[in-house]
Amino acid sequence: MRFEHTPQQPSSDPRDFGRRLEHWIESGVWPEGGLLPTRDELTRIFGSAELEYTREVIDGLHRRGILIIRPEDGRLVIGVKGGALNSSTLETTEGNPGPDYERWRLVNEARKALLTQAARLAATRASDDIVMELRHLLEHPEIGESVETAATGGEDAFEREVVVAAGNDLMVRIYDRLMILEATTRVNEGIEAARTENLTRARREVLTAIAARQPTAAALLADRIL
Repeated sequence: MRFEHTPQQPSSDPRDFGRRLEHWIESGVWPEGGLLPTRDELTRIFGSAELEYTREVIDGLHRRGILIIRPEDGRLVIGVKGGALNSSTLETTEGNPGPDYERWRLVNEARKALLTQAARLAATRASDDIVMELRHLLEHPEIGESVETAATGGEDAFEREVVVAAGNDLMVRIYDRLMILEATTRVNEGIEAARTENLTRARREVLTAIAARQPTAAALLADRIL
């Protein structure tokens, strides 16, 4: 299927861009003690619209100790991680384990491993058209509800399309089977608004990494979805 390209909308305020940077740091894309990417590198990943808030965001992260200044050359490096108030540390898994917790854990572990590697491959193989399809699905989740597969409903359609974007049919078949198994052990209770928002944010960052052709980042960020 083909969709017209819908450009990403810029953040409404610098706090959103700050959360995005913090999410990438928390996910280990930029490890503790490593250099923060240059402005040009950040522009290639997030787009020029986000960089309007760079100075304000960096100052805020610096005050919190998430970014520190390296004394010898003044470069910004990644400082402490894992702040208690960081939204990226919230659980984003949809649904909860049912009575057979051990089975749910094993299936979810396998699903996470497959999704992580699929995101890595998608960042190197996905065409621009596929990236646009992923973006359209993320921006219009109701489309996923109409996707008829034997394994997954609309709420998991984005993750499945990431696996499809990896270009490996066997991975898709395995993922579908895992989703069937996972569905039998999941208790779908009401999802709190905060968790839904966090899941959407996590998916957006995976898509950002895939579109920016950042395979390592895509894998690390995908690992935070489930």
